[in-house]
Amino acid sequence: MTLTNYEEDQPPIPCDGCKKTSAWFTRPITNHYWSRSDYNGFFTGVYCDNCYDDPEKYPYRKDNYNQDAIENGEDIWGEE
Repeated sequence: MTLTNYEEDQPPIPCDGCKKTSAWFTRPITNHYWSRSDYNGFFTGVYCDNCYDDPEKYPYRKDNYNQDAIENGEDIWGEE
């Protein structure tokens, strides 16, 4: 039986902001150290810490964007 190195079989994971590659080979990608999600838990991409803190490189909102609609009386869930 031949053992293979799992990390050698995986392509490097680049940051979506600066394209720097990560040394982490975590799969699925949503479990990666740089994996980012918005306030509501929707996956937004893989961003290193520097790009995540830079609003020019991380274009997604980090706050509860549904809260704006709720405070203004809008129905975000639609008619039932």
